[in-house]
Amino acid sequence: MIDMYDWDYGLQLTPKQDESVVGRLLDGAYDMHVHFEPEAWMTRRLDALETALHARDAGLAGFVLKNRTYCTQPLALVVERLVPEVRVFGCLVLDGEVGGLNYRAVKAAAEIGTKVLFMPVFYSANSMPVAERLFNLDLGGGEPISIVDDAGVLVPQVESILGVVKDYSMVLCTGHISPREVKALADRCTGMGIRKLVVTHPMSEFVCKEVLSLEDLSVLARSGIFIEHCAQAISPTGEQRDPTIFADAIRAQRPENCILTTDFGGTPHPTIGEGLRMFISALLRRGLTEADIEMMVKTNPRRLLDVSDEG
Repeated sequence: MIDMYDWDYGLQLTPKQDESVVGRLLDGAYDMHVHFEPEAWMTRRLDALETALHARDAGLAGFVLKNRTYCTQPLALVVERLVPEVRVFGCLVLDGEVGGLNYRAVKAAAEIGTKVLFMPVFYSANSMPVAERLFNLDLGGGEPISIVDDAGVLVPQVESILGVVKDYSMVLCTGHISPREVKALADRCTGMGIRKLVVTHPMSEFVCKEVLSLEDLSVLARSGIFIEHCAQAISPTGEQRDPTIFADAIRAQRPENCILTTDFGGTPHPTIGEGLRMFISALLRRGLTEADIEMMVKTNPRRLLDVSDEG
């Protein structure tokens, strides 16, 4: 019987990775980019509770519930009570459905313990026309959002939001904003002492008009900013890209500056446990070490989410 984890990029059969090694790395891992049902206008595979049960059974320690259209923190609190073996973290995405760059929404989310904040995703000026075409979406004629003005300076709303991010030690993810916006945001976060900035799947190029170069990413990583890499990019159900590209990028950016996630939850993707296992196995086969992987799926997510080593 063929195990799906024997299959690699291009659907070529490769030697099976030592299950004990991959299993040990998966045990206690965190996935900081998980989609779930329901989400307006999108098809998702599992609801939040089903996702938590699958994560528990796969040995994951925790995950972040991401939804574009509403704050997920209340749901995360309930699901964690139902599945106490797994930490469940909420997030807020600053798309049009929550008012875009809405300081009040961010402040309210932070007050109830929301740990992760995303800058605009589908409503980003860098993503909206691509997302509408790619996912056959009608975003209701909403205005695309840019976090900088014509001079490349962060708009005042972002300055207010960054104050909340700092005060509540939130993780700030860049969403689908443009390279120019990412760089302006990174500079300001550095100046404010915000150390939990994550560049969202910058090598998943299919949802944005412009993307950061590999050199840009290495510069950002060297400045202490985290770079996210997603299983979706190499999956046969996703972009089907060569994992070697990602292994080489991680070596250039250094594992201490990277996290591994799945960006799964939609159909027809595997569950997050299956997806993270596949990603770990593919990167190990391309020369990353067990210590590298552990840094990216355990140490760095715990640091970002303020989880103690004991969990």
